[in-house]
Amino acid sequence: MDLKQLEYFRAIVEDGTISGAARTLHMTQPPLSYQMRLLEEELGVTLFLRGAKQITLTDAGKALYTRSESLLHMTDLTKKEVAKIGHSSTIHVGMTPTTVDRMAEYISHFSKLHPSMHFEIHECSSFELKNLLENHVIDVTTIRSPIALSNVETRLLTKERLAAMCTAEYESTHPIRRKTKLSLEELSHHRLILSSRFRDYVLSIFEAHGLTCDIYYECIDARSAATLANLGLGIAILPDTLTVSEQIHIRVIEDVAMTTDVLLAWRKEPLPQEVEEFIALFHRP
Repeated sequence: MDLKQLEYFRAIVEDGTISGAARTLHMTQPPLSYQMRLLEEELGVTLFLRGAKQITLTDAGKALYTRSESLLHMTDLTKKEVAKIGHSSTIHVGMTPTTVDRMAEYISHFSKLHPSMHFEIHECSSFELKNLLENHVIDVTTIRSPIALSNVETRLLTKERLAAMCTAEYESTHPIRRKTKLSLEELSHHRLILSSRFRDYVLSIFEAHGLTCDIYYECIDARSAATLANLGLGIAILPDTLTVSEQIHIRVIEDVAMTTDVLLAWRKEPLPQEVEEFIALFHRP
């Protein structure tokens, strides 16, 4: 028994004759009669008595007619639900670990405006996000400077300061315990922990001030640099918004403004409407 047979059966019952149902269904009578015989043979019952002018339902036919209505209605609802899901859009969003909270607010707001919208989240470093964006894996992403971008539109979301971070354990062996600020000169005498993305930038600032520095550890990810600093292995220079442990003390770098820009980035090309609307949220006050 298939859905098409149920539809044929209901058409016959509602029209009262097989010939009339065939006209309604835009088919000839023989194939319609054949489908009804197949249905009766499969169920092992007679569904209706064929009269000269119209058919008469048997008890089995009445039961099938009643049940078929709910079956076909449920099928129709299922088709619509599946079609809706199949046609619902997904925005592929990238975010750096330190911008998750910010992006989550925008996603939450957009979801309230567009309840059927789906999101696929990619959380990784700025360099990885750059590659995902350029290779059309993600539609829009937050990203940190300094970074080289091509064929990409950006919008400045915020500018953050880089700060010096270390633990009390590290301080205990170095004369900086009571200081709330550190100069470049002081930092040049300490073991520094940097993420790769800030290495050249930080080095250029020390060089511009006639100083050298000891890069003791260099990590691909800023979170790894924070972890090493948390172990008391040196002073990490990282964005002051980076979430670190309670053991980490954050100090201002006093004689220079080391900063990093947090950008929203997307490709320079026509974008799906839903992506355009999501990006537009970031332009609102």
